[in-house]
Amino acid sequence: MPSNLARPEKRQNEAHVAAPSNKKKFKSGRKELREVHKGRNSHMQVKENPQEVDQHDEADEEEVEEDVATGRQEIGAYNALVTLLKSDHPEVVKKRSKKKVAREDETKNEEIFDYEVEEEEEDNAQDEYENIADDDKEQDNEDVHNKFDAFNRHFNDEEKIEKEIDNYLKSHSKLKLSERKQLGKAIKLDYRYTDADESAPKDIVKKLKYHNVKQKLQDEFVNRDPTNLEIELLESLLNYQNVNFQLLGMPDSVTTKYQEYYLLHCLNHIYKTRDRVLNNNEKKIQVQRQIEEGKLDPAHEPEFRDQGYTRPKVLILLPTRNFAWEVVNKLIELSSPDTVEYKARFKEQYYDAFDVNDLNPKKPVEFKQFFKGNSNDFFCLGIKFTRKTLKLFSKFDQSDVIVASPLGLRMTLEKTKKSFLSSIEITVLDKAEGLYMQNWDHVSEVMSKSLNIPPKDFDDLNVDFSRIRMWAINDHYKYVAQVIGFTKYPFPELNNVTMSNPKISVNLLGGTAVFKTLCGDNDSELANLKYQLTKLGLINNQTRLKQVFMRFEADSLLDEPDKRFAFFRNVLLPQIQHKVSYENGTLIYFASYIDYIRVKNYLEKETSIAFVAIDEYSSQSVLTRNRALFTKGQSDARIMLYTERLHFYKRYDIKGVRNVMFYGIPTDPSFYSEVLKFIVDNKIRLDMANSNSESSGDVVDLNLCMVRAMFSKLDLIKLERIVGSQKSRVLALGDNEMNEFH
Repeated sequence: MPSNLARPEKRQNEAHVAAPSNKKKFKSGRKELREVHKGRNSHMQVKENPQEVDQHDEADEEEVEEDVATGRQEIGAYNALVTLLKSDHPEVVKKRSKKKVAREDETKNEEIFDYEVEEEEEDNAQDEYENIADDDKEQDNEDVHNKFDAFNRHFNDEEKIEKEIDNYLKSHSKLKLSERKQLGKAIKLDYRYTDADESAPKDIVKKLKYHNVKQKLQDEFVNRDPTNLEIELLESLLNYQNVNFQLLGMPDSVTTKYQEYYLLHCLNHIYKTRDRVLNNNEKKIQVQRQIEEGKLDPAHEPEFRDQGYTRPKVLILLPTRNFAWEVVNKLIELSSPDTVEYKARFKEQYYDAFDVNDLNPKKPVEFKQFFKGNSNDFFCLGIKFTRKTLKLFSKFDQSDVIVASPLGLRMTLEKTKKSFLSSIEITVLDKAEGLYMQNWDHVSEVMSKSLNIPPKDFDDLNVDFSRIRMWAINDHYKYVAQVIGFTKYPFPELNNVTMSNPKISVNLLGGTAVFKTLCGDNDSELANLKYQLTKLGLINNQTRLKQVFMRFEADSLLDEPDKRFAFFRNVLLPQIQHKVSYENGTLIYFASYIDYIRVKNYLEKETSIAFVAIDEYSSQSVLTRNRALFTKGQSDARIMLYTERLHFYKRYDIKGVRNVMFYGIPTDPSFYSEVLKFIVDNKIRLDMANSNSESSGDVVDLNLCMVRAMFSKLDLIKLERIVGSQKSRVLALGDNEMNEFH
């Protein structure tokens, strides 16, 4: 069945998102999108930040000819939102696969975006005057005087906080590696501005008490029986360090439980803040009573600074609604409220039983996990906690937690014009590699222009200004707030957010903890690929798949794109034209869409080279036609240009590949093996066809296949997982500019 990958388009700032069920409107919207796309491609100007991909269900075709078959029903599996920033188009209707659970009345269940929901009346007074439990009050009274309490040190010890900020502004101290811990195969790199004052106990029970974790959450932590690696993660979370946690290569005990740990940390922060505010409410009432009775001089009235401008304290960014469904359900389970409001509505809007296996079981496991369920990338959900109730779909400025996609959050902020992100103390970027593949520009936009920016209109704020912390009034959130990132693999944009970013998070009191695994020779993508090919009997002492890594010199990020293009034009392109053993079947892989456009324009306008190109903006007809031409080895389709983002969203099996040129090292290391398997799969198909035929047909000899990968020393992070940590340094910093692997 054919699938549609809608061209990402710009959305007007005030664009209305509609969900028409009329089929004519659907087709009309598609037609308009295609016209916009055609106009866009006619210009040479490159869009630096391609927008969201609207991906629908696809069954990966066994033969390219099946793509051309007509009259087939489109399947809308990925439910992504078509966003238009420069034109008002109706939202693409979400069509359902027959293999999915059918809805009784699709028009009844049209998407209602959170900021457009009718606003139920909120009783703000019930929060302000809600009673605090005696045990919570007792613990808070103890915590407030505890100098080891990280919550106090990080947010409430205003004298120390302002002193640290003043010292930093005067000295401009840099983040430096303070400690390196080996934790099995993993390592923890502890970066600080100043050396840590104390060392917390290693025993998990003592550690939780040391950090004054709420008593009702301590059992939840302990019941997970954490390993040393998990305990170190907990230490960084509870100590309000920024965290950059790279999941690739980590043990299953961590990859399956890390969400529970950061959710418990967020709950602990919410509970401690809530109890402090409620306890101070009672204390303030008593002080006011003493003043009225003449027992206290108003000049000696104590201050109770315990909050920011707005209520939301935790922001969790996720790529799809299915991930939000899973995370919010874990949050409900861990918090164990007596009542969960609007849970049925939450299930209706966020849950979907869709399984990629229903369409194509051949897709990679990670692809199936990412696109299972409801993979709509437009959502913004407020969650509010009271003593006994968890309320979903609460108004954003009255929520404790905001769970959102970067796109949904950005559009919601533009729609509501409210500053509900002005007091976020913990920001979590979960599945950050997915956020990166969608469009990191939305993350940057939200974090640099909305996160912890003081409100412009104070009249709309429902807050007692005498309760706002002074460092918040002084616009010092970036020196205090915690940013936590969990990602499959590292990439510079996430490092920039979690390390020391003067515009987003400096985190003077905590610094940053980086968790990663060292990639040995046997753990690299090269080693795994070699093992698989040897196991299949495709390579041996006589047959090898040679892979040549070619380094070009680039000293800075500014001149790197030009140096890369010059190297391609002067070195790699002549090899493609004159040195390949197979004239047909050369695939050029682009990690960057901008690089892809640059090379595409060059080949079109300044050479006579015949090629085809497919990318995330290509229409389904272009995708189908160009793949078919390339598979057949047509004279005008001997070379194919192929983008990383299209591969992420489609995981096509590109047939007819004999040579692979990596214009850039893949961002996701697993993509390196997946792309080279195009050659292997092509060989297997041809060998099977020849074995079933009396006459010998076309063949692929792996010894004759050309594989080239361009890189500079700035690609060191990407190289680590592909060739191994030690070899990556040899490639990036060694004397040889060319290195061969097989």
